[in-house]
Amino acid sequence: MGFDIQQDTIYAHDRYTYFYELELAGFRDDLPFYLKHLPGSPATVLELGCGTGRLGRALAQAGHQVTGIDLSHSMLRRALERQDADTDNPRYCCMDMTSIGLSCRFDAVVVPYHTMNLLTGEGEVDRCLAQIRPLLAEGGRLLLQLFVPALAHATLAQKKQFQFMIFDRANGSKVIKEILKWREAGSTLINLRETYRIRYQPDRVNEDWQYDYQILGIDAEAWQDHLAKAGFAVTARYGDYDLTPFVAGEHATLLLAAAAG
Repeated sequence: MGFDIQQDTIYAHDRYTYFYELELAGFRDDLPFYLKHLPGSPATVLELGCGTGRLGRALAQAGHQVTGIDLSHSMLRRALERQDADTDNPRYCCMDMTSIGLSCRFDAVVVPYHTMNLLTGEGEVDRCLAQIRPLLAEGGRLLLQLFVPALAHATLAQKKQFQFMIFDRANGSKVIKEILKWREAGSTLINLRETYRIRYQPDRVNEDWQYDYQILGIDAEAWQDHLAKAGFAVTARYGDYDLTPFVAGEHATLLLAAAAG
């Protein structure tokens, strides 16, 4: 039996927020990178693209003062629902990271989990980085996690790449996430189609939800060129959460620490 795939808008609704949390709510692998490179303790930290607050809460629990911004009302609403009344919590603002309306300065700005890749125009990247620099206090750091094409992505212009994951839900049903990636020849953009298939729901029909979006797929040297243009000098770069040195073509994750020059 087939099922109609329902199109939805990424980040716009509680449904995508649920799928996002299903995958990332418990993710902590990137935390050592940020803790290692935050300047001093407690540090004032601005997080761009904070989502439902999973990283900001962890940094706040480590003693840092965190402000998170995100465009999604649904994500921010969920972040507020997860606040702990007995501990210090991040502050949240609904804001575009290419139009940051803040005047205070921070010891660090963090842009986690490929968020900067969602800026699909390189002019948007430059605009974002130019706004970050004056927000950093003297000695402040910019900490980024970026997606960069590895050798495994070199064939995306010729064929599509398929991945899937399966998540168990408390009611016994499952969510199957399918990810399709492809790139048009000569383009710096990678197309993604995420399909979530909800199966085996008690007393409910199956559901399929689909989200199409693009990410910027430039290499590590191009990212460093953008940083240099904005006045940043890279001080450390890693290719994995265990802080392995980055190797171009081998790693698809790029963790960068940078200081304002």
